[in-house]
Amino acid sequence: MIGEAFAVIAAFCYALGSVAATLDARENGGRGTAVMLSICLTTAFSGLLWLWIGPPLPRDMSALWKGTAYFALAGLLATVLGRVLFFRSVELIGAVETSVLRRLIPVFAVVMAVVFLDERITPTIAAAFGLVFAGIAIVLFGTSRGPAGATPQGLEGSRDSFAGRAMAVGSAASYGGSFVTRKFGMAWLPDPLAGTFIGSVTGLALFCSLTPFNSRFRAQVAGVLRRPTRYQGLAAGSISLGQIAQFVALKFTSVTAVAIISSLEMFFAAWLAGFVIRSEPRPGLKFVAASALAFAGIVVLSLGRSAGSPGL
Repeated sequence: MIGEAFAVIAAFCYALGSVAATLDARENGGRGTAVMLSICLTTAFSGLLWLWIGPPLPRDMSALWKGTAYFALAGLLATVLGRVLFFRSVELIGAVETSVLRRLIPVFAVVMAVVFLDERITPTIAAAFGLVFAGIAIVLFGTSRGPAGATPQGLEGSRDSFAGRAMAVGSAASYGGSFVTRKFGMAWLPDPLAGTFIGSVTGLALFCSLTPFNSRFRAQVAGVLRRPTRYQGLAAGSISLGQIAQFVALKFTSVTAVAIISSLEMFFAAWLAGFVIRSEPRPGLKFVAASALAFAGIVVLSLGRSAGSPGL
């Protein structure tokens, strides 16, 4: 169950990053500075780990270039497009609502995995999927004020709410696509650290190449040269570790399993924001019940994996 364990770690890291990004947006204006910082940290973390513990590159140059191409595409989808939309959505509508809308990641990822990777929806996967999304449904439809009853202060009725939700959905689609492209890349170059490094370098190169033509990108690059705030550093570091953990998870388990487990991000974000960091109202009893259903789904998925269920 190594893959499932790393997928849970990734979900927690992404949740912590989203909460920290919300706090940075409220206290310092945010505006995406953590995006560029997180890409730089991901490049540094994955690169150093790759040099230290990474396996040798394959001798088959064809496999090496194919794997590199898929990892680069995954980098564009997740490191650039998905992450930019994610951070901007958090700034506009908050961590909890962004995490709820990003629950579309498993939908996009599972559909693409079935179409492109021939992954099967087994009874175990269907049961886990149903439990997790039953929990999400309770959160979405169980209150009148949005996810967990927690609308971020100052954002109620904002005209930016629609744009924030659209960006969250776009981020989900990008991340869902990146799961599949990463899995393709792993087939040719089975090294998660190399994959993370290649993807982040691709994103970093794209950002730098666009800075002469885009004022926002210039501001993000300039922001890296300044000392980051505590919340920018926490958000960037958490997202970077989450991406590395998710790459490792994809090496050991299916896209479908990783996508379903990533749904825990919403629950981790709400509990962190409500009880640990206390940046948003505490989740109520309905959210407790929803969390229990979601975690039950992950337990079912993990037990099915350990029992050797086909298709997992």
